[in-house]
Amino acid sequence: LAQALGSAPALRNDLRRQALLASAPRVEAMAPPRLRSAAPVAAAAIAAMAGRAGALFFELKPGAPEECFSWTPDAGLRCVGTYEADGPAEGIVARMVGPEGTELWRSTAASGAMQHVDVHSSGEKYTLCFKSTSSENQMVSFDARWDSEVDPEEDQTQGGVHKSKYVTQNHTDQMQDVITRLYNRVRDISEQQEFAITREAVHRETTESTNTRVVWWTLVEASFLVMLAVFQVFLLRSYFEVKTLI
Repeated sequence: LAQALGSAPALRNDLRRQALLASAPRVEAMAPPRLRSAAPVAAAAIAAMAGRAGALFFELKPGAPEECFSWTPDAGLRCVGTYEADGPAEGIVARMVGPEGTELWRSTAASGAMQHVDVHSSGEKYTLCFKSTSSENQMVSFDARWDSEVDPEEDQTQGGVHKSKYVTQNHTDQMQDVITRLYNRVRDISEQQEFAITREAVHRETTESTNTRVVWWTLVEASFLVMLAVFQVFLLRSYFEVKTLI
């Protein structure tokens, strides 16, 4: 999409950028002022990140200003996602800025998961920024979404009380049934492998015996042919011998 917008005429770029801005009123690409009109990546970012979810990849050049992307989510939502930088030399600073300009989290890892950010009030703006610390061009990709889902791998605590899961007799019986079925399957596979190994050994012995017989028969046949050739040579020589009578 970025290549298509970059190769289109300037008028068409302006019309498409205006249409994308109209279709995504809640998402804003915070590119620097001098790059805002010359970067079709900003329009692609707005189109890809319309709504509560966003997935985008863009080129981050060394020494360039921060590339920022903003959301205005509803209250009670949470930002989750991942990002990754790929290039000959990877170096990046990723950070999330809150509604009051405070930095919520910062990461210097080339790839990883974004730290969770909870929205407490509607209308607040949150900005995700990337800045290169490498001397080479990098391709940055990230996938961020705002939703109310709870990560099942998070700490299972609520109000300071750990959510324990008790093991019952039903659980152990189910586990025993699963282990029994698994044991039977493994035993069947082992027996099939033993049968296949035995059959392969029998076939190998038969093949080796047949090869030995073929070799011996070939030697006998070759010896017979040599003897027949020698006999024919002496027989032909006897026909051309000159016999002298005294």
